[in-house]
Amino acid sequence: MSFSSSTTRAQMNELFITAHTALQELLVKELQEMGIPDVRPGQGGVFVPRKMPLVYKINYCSRLATRVLWPLSHFPCRDRDELYRRAYDIPWPEIFSLDKTFAIDANVTSTTLRHSLFAAQVLKDAICDRFRDERRARPSVNVENPDIQLNLYIQQGMATVSLDTSGPALYKRGWRKHSGAAPIQESLAAAVLLFSGFPSEEILCDPFCGSGTILIEAAMIKSRTPAGFFRDFFGFFHHPAFSKEAWEKVKQEANLQRIPLEPGKIFGADKDPKAYEMCKENLRASGFDQAIEITCKDIRSYFPQTPPSLIVSNPPYGKRMASSIELYQALGHFLRTQCAKNARAHVLCPERKLVEASGLSVKEEAELISGGFDLKLFGLTRKETP
Repeated sequence: MSFSSSTTRAQMNELFITAHTALQELLVKELQEMGIPDVRPGQGGVFVPRKMPLVYKINYCSRLATRVLWPLSHFPCRDRDELYRRAYDIPWPEIFSLDKTFAIDANVTSTTLRHSLFAAQVLKDAICDRFRDERRARPSVNVENPDIQLNLYIQQGMATVSLDTSGPALYKRGWRKHSGAAPIQESLAAAVLLFSGFPSEEILCDPFCGSGTILIEAAMIKSRTPAGFFRDFFGFFHHPAFSKEAWEKVKQEANLQRIPLEPGKIFGADKDPKAYEMCKENLRASGFDQAIEITCKDIRSYFPQTPPSLIVSNPPYGKRMASSIELYQALGHFLRTQCAKNARAHVLCPERKLVEASGLSVKEEAELISGGFDLKLFGLTRKETP
């Protein structure tokens, strides 16, 4: 397949793996441990060689990646006309057929193209016009559930048009049946767990488990279940170079690494009956319901049979500061009285003064973002007595 002559060799020979900015360093380490060669950091993600086996492996196995982008063209883009002309030059009928729907996700920083939606519209027009001129028909757009997801990125007068080989964002693991009002993204839950040093031989508890994201992500990590194990669709299914045989081989190799999850090592609680029921449904959907025990209890009346040695949680942040302070005071009491002697906690929280109310020592602090909100990850331990 040939593409626009304006593309540069460096840009065209690499995949771009997007992730939360705060997770980039962790993503580099994860990909290297997966055996991905020549990983190098970029802005908002990392670059790796553009090879189909890596497309399959990263999409299926990475717990931290958001999208895997396959570049189609990289070109100067000074205004609307240049974007249209360069995008029209891409041989779209060689990339996907008329019976496939498509959508465009745009991220634009430009003095002449100031709106991402407008830039996406220009790209859409170029695609449809190329099809009309060659095939006498235009493909359909499906914003909600497209067969082909495209990505347009414009910065400093340069545009990159990519095929999104992930389709739905990779944090959408495929097991979730229900979610609460503000569920933590699965990729962020995985990052929090990895920051905490998990997996290990420690006994993990989430006393504010909500719909179960941290518990299930911990179970997937501990059992070596690939991040994409429960998904039934990836964008690369419609890639022109997709090989079902090669994909099945990568998938099978990853699945063979799975091990049973030992009961009693991961458990949690939540005081909200609705959240408790959602968590039970999600555990059943993921197949971990027999190994993970949850209970509908307030942290103040939660007494685990086995003292946990590691708490990983995203405690609720109330509208009233006083109620949130009381909650963190209860968290501190729980760690001191219901957990193992050397227990520690990693919690997501928007304000340091809340975790300080727990009476625990702050050993670590990292900046994170969840759902557009700035959060911090705090590593907490009991205070040392003189």
